[in-house]
Amino acid sequence: MKRITVILACLLIGLSAAAQTSREELLSHMELTVGNYANYPLPTGRMTPAPKGYEPFYISHYGRHGARYMTSDKHYRRVHKQLDSAMALGILTEYGKDVRRRLLAAEADAQKRAGRLTELGARQHKAIARRMYDNYPDLLGQPLSVTANASTSKRVIRSMENFCAELKELNPSLDVSMAAREEDLWYIKANKAIPVPDSEADDALYRKLKKFKRKMLSGEPQLKALFTDPEKAKEYIDQYVFADDLYNIASDMYCLPELKLYFTDLFGEDGMIDGFRAYNASWCLWEGLMPGSKKSWLHIYPLLNNFLDEADDMIASGGCGLRLRFGHDSVVLPLAFILGFPEATGATDDMEDLHTRFSIFRLIPMAANIQLVFFRKAKSKDVLVKFLLNENETSIPVKTDCYPYYHWSDVKKYYRNKIKESGLDLASFRKNESNRNAF
Repeated sequence: MKRITVILACLLIGLSAAAQTSREELLSHMELTVGNYANYPLPTGRMTPAPKGYEPFYISHYGRHGARYMTSDKHYRRVHKQLDSAMALGILTEYGKDVRRRLLAAEADAQKRAGRLTELGARQHKAIARRMYDNYPDLLGQPLSVTANASTSKRVIRSMENFCAELKELNPSLDVSMAAREEDLWYIKANKAIPVPDSEADDALYRKLKKFKRKMLSGEPQLKALFTDPEKAKEYIDQYVFADDLYNIASDMYCLPELKLYFTDLFGEDGMIDGFRAYNASWCLWEGLMPGSKKSWLHIYPLLNNFLDEADDMIASGGCGLRLRFGHDSVVLPLAFILGFPEATGATDDMEDLHTRFSIFRLIPMAANIQLVFFRKAKSKDVLVKFLLNENETSIPVKTDCYPYYHWSDVKKYYRNKIKESGLDLASFRKNESNRNAF
């Protein structure tokens, strides 16, 4: 009876972790409406003490890079050109002239910095590293081997360097090894060599998404605010692309707070919420998390297998360690899904309602991360593990009698069965994948 009660409590906790997103929540925290541009949130939960006698000995981690500049200057270039044209035609409102002034300042700052880590991005990873150290001082305060790998993207490499530098400052005795090699991309990034069968529903879902995004980002309010003659502007402006460009620019300003430049006034509360809904649906479909969509998350199975294999190796060695991996939101999101985190599951193909059940700001803000923390007890072969999403305890679909801790023997059996059921021969996708995956 006690075991049943504990398992039921675990399920209830998991459901609460995936709490619905309400309009009231978004209105109270408008910074969340920028979705995957959102600043990394401070963890809100407390760390549940491990069962008596169990001590941490290994942490296995995957993290997204920190806050960054937009990966391309195309959004700036298009809007700049369109506002200049309006200026030449004499149809730019006074408000439009003010927006153009702000735009030119933001564009100048972003010059030759596409995709680069911002100062905020560096601080985010240092803070996560410090909290990891503070949460597990006995483990990370000793002489310890730290192995870190990153994708070959410069912003990811810099994120790794900042994380490791903070740990090294806290404990100079750490033996830190860092690498960003193409030969590791087969598991650090989505492995596109893995064949994923097409879905019969995919075309219809993408048509539905296109229609939904154009509804959410219609561009009509922006044209009316910026141009004295919106109909004239429509002759050379695609309304959706214009609104999409402005939404991305407005969102990226959250990664650059020192600029004190803002564009959310172009959208207002409802417009920013609609922009979030558009990208929330996009990410859900892109990564195959939407019911009926192509199972793109199969590309992440090499990473899942890497987590399993390296954990088993560490357990067998009897040693202690820290394993760090750094990459992208396009990995964190599907990894959370295949691990079965409640925050990443339960999506719907009803795009109008999706944001109330699935929210990318909970999953892939800047510097998003997943941590598996392992515990063992003297004179026992039992190993426990708990799962953290953005440093908050979360649940997986495996029975346990000690939530949020799970018996590793049960966990690895569950995930290895998932890999086996996929029918994928993961070893065959390891070779010659580096060139295909170059970022």
